[in-house]
Amino acid sequence: SQEVSIKQNVSIILKSDTEMLDDVVVVAYGTAKKSSFTGSATAVSGEKIAKMQVSSVSKALEGAAAGVQVINTSGQPGENAKIRIRGIGSFSASSAPLYVVDGMPYDEESVNALNPADIESMSILKDAASAALYGSRAANGVVMITTKKGMVDKSKVTLDARWGVNTRGVPEYDIMKDQREYVLTAWNTLKNQSTGAEASEELIGSIGYNPFIGVANNAMVSADGVVSSAALRHNDDWADAALHNGMRQEYNLSLQGGNAKTTHFLSLGYLKDEGILRHTDFERISARANINHTVNKFIDINGNLAYARAEKNAGQSQNASLSNYSNAFMFTQQIAPIYPVYAYDENGNRIYDEEGNTVYDFGDGTYSTRMGGFSNQNVAANSGLDVHQTLNDNFNGRGTININIIDGLKATANIGYDLMNQIRTDHMNQLYGDAANVNGRTYKYNQRIESFTANQLLTYSKAFGHHNIDIMAGHESYSYTLKYQYAHKYNFYTIGNPEFNNAITMSDMNSYTQEHSMESFFGRVNYDFDNKYYLSASIRSDESSKFHPDHRRGTFWSVGGSWRLTQEEFLKDVEWLSNLKLKASYGTQGNDGILDINGYVVYQPYLKQYSVTNNNGDFSVVETYRGNKDLTWEKSKNLNIGLEAAFLNNRLKLETEYFLKKTSDMLYNMPYPISSGISYVPMNLLDMQNKGIEFTISATPIQTKDFIWNLSFNGTHYSNKILNLPEDKRENGIIHGTASLFRLMEGGSIYDLYTYEYAGVNPETGAAQWYMDEKDANGKVTGRTVTEDYTQASKYELGSTLPDFQGGFSTDFAYKGIDLSIATNFQIGGKIYDSMYSSFMHAGSNIGSNWHKDILNAWTPENKNTNVPIMDGAQNSNSQSSRFLINASFFNIRNISLGYTFPKEWMKAISASSARIYVSADNVALFSKRKGMDPRQYAYGYSAANYSAIRTLSFGINLNF
Repeated sequence: SQEVSIKQNVSIILKSDTEMLDDVVVVAYGTAKKSSFTGSATAVSGEKIAKMQVSSVSKALEGAAAGVQVINTSGQPGENAKIRIRGIGSFSASSAPLYVVDGMPYDEESVNALNPADIESMSILKDAASAALYGSRAANGVVMITTKKGMVDKSKVTLDARWGVNTRGVPEYDIMKDQREYVLTAWNTLKNQSTGAEASEELIGSIGYNPFIGVANNAMVSADGVVSSAALRHNDDWADAALHNGMRQEYNLSLQGGNAKTTHFLSLGYLKDEGILRHTDFERISARANINHTVNKFIDINGNLAYARAEKNAGQSQNASLSNYSNAFMFTQQIAPIYPVYAYDENGNRIYDEEGNTVYDFGDGTYSTRMGGFSNQNVAANSGLDVHQTLNDNFNGRGTININIIDGLKATANIGYDLMNQIRTDHMNQLYGDAANVNGRTYKYNQRIESFTANQLLTYSKAFGHHNIDIMAGHESYSYTLKYQYAHKYNFYTIGNPEFNNAITMSDMNSYTQEHSMESFFGRVNYDFDNKYYLSASIRSDESSKFHPDHRRGTFWSVGGSWRLTQEEFLKDVEWLSNLKLKASYGTQGNDGILDINGYVVYQPYLKQYSVTNNNGDFSVVETYRGNKDLTWEKSKNLNIGLEAAFLNNRLKLETEYFLKKTSDMLYNMPYPISSGISYVPMNLLDMQNKGIEFTISATPIQTKDFIWNLSFNGTHYSNKILNLPEDKRENGIIHGTASLFRLMEGGSIYDLYTYEYAGVNPETGAAQWYMDEKDANGKVTGRTVTEDYTQASKYELGSTLPDFQGGFSTDFAYKGIDLSIATNFQIGGKIYDSMYSSFMHAGSNIGSNWHKDILNAWTPENKNTNVPIMDGAQNSNSQSSRFLINASFFNIRNISLGYTFPKEWMKAISASSARIYVSADNVALFSKRKGMDPRQYAYGYSAANYSAIRTLSFGINLNF
């Protein structure tokens, strides 16, 4: 094993083999040997991260660690994933983990500024024993990121370049593409309300557009239901027009080296990642310098500097609402296939302007008329005229000085400074779309976020006989400042210039400053006896400015122990048993990540907040937030019990852990009377529990001189339970979530669905049916029946969106110079409410919108054995119900990489020490219950029109000199 002392910002040079990587875990304020660690942590190597073609390192954790769920809400390049460790940790407060980069807290929003090529390792801290030293910010776990360091008496220059193509990783829903099929289906909805002849006459008024050449409007479909066979005016495909294959290129250059006194790691990186939606991309330029210097035998200093400029062009796909007609991933699937992308004359000839440029059809009556809310919109045209750009400049600095006072006693001082300047521009053009009526509009947002952390540590280590003790005490100050500016202008002069100097009408502007600070004291004691028995204890006291002065102080602690049974005499001679360890920990943590109902951080939730507006020259002061001076920390108690075992000279390893987390005083935004002018007040009202089991199995089935084969499999099962609700909410619960789809009940789960239960189709009439409670005269439920009146239907508990089991599987092979790796992740069980599918299954109530092909199985007198109601626009048969709940299971082939490392003797000609070429594919294939539905994107189980996941195929070369 490799001995590493516990200290802040330690310089770690991990050996490349899996066994040594597992020996060292980066933890709070230092590192620990895996064999002696009493907490729960999982390490992910930089080598694995580098294989993933991701623009944000948060996405590289998908399927990589037990107990870690990665929700890729958007395929937009540069978008961060949401990380959840051992479940959702809160109801109305933040459930995000704390990110720590090189020993200092790091803003979650800036994770995409980190270059994955600069990362040595990532550690996920899951329990109180591993994370309690970070206090209130670690209530939802910690993601520790350690960047690369220099090397002693060595020098290495590394160049890695890769080029690839991005394609759609998840197909469209199985929607109608055949125009004749759509016209006939629309005709059937009318015929079912009248007669065939009347339907033929009314059809043009319903769909608004005749796609046939030379066919009268009332002859598109004959009275007996035969659709015209005449030529079509166009064959446009909306997805083809709005989407494309994007190019991806990435270059990383690094220099590692040093001597006994000074080591360095220097890097430059460039990434250009084009999205599959036209005019969307992510571009990042990054630079890093990590320097470690030993002044003398008493003092060493370390300094890390990093800068990144990131530009993200996102498109309206960031708003995934199904009512957002500017969202290309909604629009291209929802719009009926009969409507053209481009302008055509009555004979089907494309129309061009005087300069020969393409003319787009906006469905506003100029060339065609659209129904269903799609008029005056064209996402293929707008994407080149609208701007949705975010520009970030990130600077990060870390500094450390270590002073060896006497043998075993060390003082350490660390400082960290992070700065993010963000400018966001949202411009809607003046010609078409949402802002055409005001001649274009631009919103500008400017954020400057600064954070400063300083801590001082005093550590003492002593070994005497069979005893080893390590004591650490520390103090930390943290400050955070957000400066925000916003302005909105409209009425633009020239096309293509989104800047304010091109507009003449000011709508509004605003600015504010938010500040937060925390003062903390903490300590830790580690003790072991004879490398068999290990005890650890930690305590931290935080004072957070987010609470009223009477409630600012929170104290959190942990204790843990482990027993290495294989060090005992009675197991030392068991040759097939390489390691056996039992461990347990218990501790408390807090959470001050208070959010408002829109998900934004509230920095002074104990104060009333107001807005000041102009009321005809007078001040108008309106209360916008009702603070609560009694608000306090969410508190959690965490139990972790684990077993680690290794067999056959560490060729087979098993780790399994049971965890139990009880959270009390959980934040709930209590609804408030509308007459007060505010909608809610934050209160500490709820108690919740997460408990489960997780495991990781790794094996090396084959290991010879020329061939090695490794396997890894991890899985997690956990349950969620609401332990306590306010007394007035216990009988009926709390309705919450998107579309009020969920209900909190004592004994139930935060993920429990509560909606109407679909009862199928009336076989005689084709009408949709739902279940309804039957009640006696006293209102007591005595049974249930079915109803065709949706307003009379009853709501029921209909399962949970929480998966039964989730995990990942990976394998890698190496034969001489050839290497192959495969990484997958999966989920079993749980439900998703597929709102996209429900919108495709309207019975004619939204003509102009597309249909899923399942609608072709709708009830008819000849097709009574179906669960799809009759096509009748008078019915709202696609209203919310269990009809649109679907199994959320999936299996995802996350990454496949194949490489070849050339023999070293071949490299002498180019003075290289090694060279490797490789091909890599990300998001290779997703298998889910329904084509087009991606369960990975939804944390709570409600689908929307999110930016589709991207499949990336690339070729690369890695050179070392």
